[in-house]
Amino acid sequence: MEKLSHLWEEALGEPVTDIDADFFDLGGDSLMALTIATRAIDAGLPMPRSGVLRRSTIRQLAEAVEEPELFDQV
Repeated sequence: MEKLSHLWEEALGEPVTDIDADFFDLGGDSLMALTIATRAIDAGLPMPRSGVLRRSTIRQLAEAVEEPELFDQV
């Protein structure tokens, strides 16, 4: 979860203090979401490129990284 939080903070340009805050409500967009997913994959986290689009909170994303089949449940 820490790595994902860091990636979100890099993309959004500000600290993220609520792991249940929606990425898009915080000002994120689809290009930023793709950037986060690409960097997460490069860091060895198992997720599809559409990961942030499918799971748009840090908590949801972290849970899906632990159980990748959750990415298929929308």
